[in-house]
Amino acid sequence: MPDVIASDSPYSITERDVLRRVAGILIPASEEYGVPGADDEAIFARILGLASERAESIRTVMEALQTRAKERHDANFLELNGAQQTALLRDGETSRFLGQMIRCAATAYYEDGRVLQSIDLKSTPPFPGGHEVEQGGWSLLDPVKARAPFYREARKKA
Repeated sequence: MPDVIASDSPYSITERDVLRRVAGILIPASEEYGVPGADDEAIFARILGLASERAESIRTVMEALQTRAKERHDANFLELNGAQQTALLRDGETSRFLGQMIRCAATAYYEDGRVLQSIDLKSTPPFPGGHEVEQGGWSLLDPVKARAPFYREARKKA
């Protein structure tokens, strides 16, 4: 997927700010492990790309989140303190939004090389990465070749 630039995003600046704040609440940075939070610039760009595929449903539920923030605190979501924001996100009515954001945030977060390095995983595909496959004799396949087929033949069209 190509990089998402602000003008390509289906979200307004305020909506992106809300999404970034939610991502940071879901996966905060950790000084102990030396990893960024999901609101990190590179990770969040990937989250935006993933969330763009579900833009309509995310936007609908995000509007409801903003409405609840206004009703309960007479403020926008971003104007609330961390505890108030977390309480709104834990509200059962936001579970669909939160589920979508958790999937997007976790996917983007665990694709980041810094995060993978912190849990001792390579950020490259496993092959070709120096894994050697032992060459065996082709005769090992003889029992498979000799076995009767266990699948159905496709019907011939009349």
